[in-house]
Amino acid sequence: MLNHSLFLLGEFTRRDFKGRYAGSALGFLWSFVQPLWSLALFTFLFSTVMKVSPGIGERTANFAVFLFCGLLPWMAMQEGILRATTAITDSATLVKKMSFPSDLLVWAVVFAALLHEAIALGMFLFVLGVTGQFSASGLWLLLLAVPLQVALTAGLGFLSAAINVFLRDTAQINGMLLQAWFYLTPIVYPLSLVPERFRPFLELNPLTGLVTLYREALLGGELPSLLSLAPLITTAAVTLVAGIWVFRRLRPAFADEI
Repeated sequence: MLNHSLFLLGEFTRRDFKGRYAGSALGFLWSFVQPLWSLALFTFLFSTVMKVSPGIGERTANFAVFLFCGLLPWMAMQEGILRATTAITDSATLVKKMSFPSDLLVWAVVFAALLHEAIALGMFLFVLGVTGQFSASGLWLLLLAVPLQVALTAGLGFLSAAINVFLRDTAQINGMLLQAWFYLTPIVYPLSLVPERFRPFLELNPLTGLVTLYREALLGGELPSLLSLAPLITTAAVTLVAGIWVFRRLRPAFADEI
């Protein structure tokens, strides 16, 4: 049974990964073009126009490098959550088959988003190597960062997918919430620029710890303090358990609602 589920998960992930750009002129090249476009846009706005710099204590003085380290996990999380939200309603025919494990649809889009991130990550590591900024000493931190990212994405994805079956405005609401979450996370600005009175709130943001882990991992850093990672670890674990629990409690009613 487990082997069958793993096979189905692999097939759905591959289908989602390949089907995303099916029929487009650039195909998989969009996996490079989209992150590069975001990088160029934010670099121009925040580094050139607003004169934001990484700040003292960051691993790099290059704003584009500083920014892309934060964009990598964010883009994968955003894609995973938004696409998981409609994963059940978009596959109504499959879900109505009572023997079909519908939770695989959520896992598939989460892992497909992770594959797209892996492509962008490979490109980024190549650029770091060419520019002489690559260091492999911190890459082991990705072994901690990626599972926590997947747990947080999947947990929110399961919650959103289940709720969206009964409230079809969930995707639009999520889009608005994610937009706010992006700017409340130190991705395009360093935490040191945040006024002292607001900084404790941003430190409680689980994505602050995730972005910090990625920057340390990709720029030859060290493991951040466990206290600073506590919001990420706790939120990822609680969200994953809660998301799966809610999804499974509501799953019997899916077929009647879609």
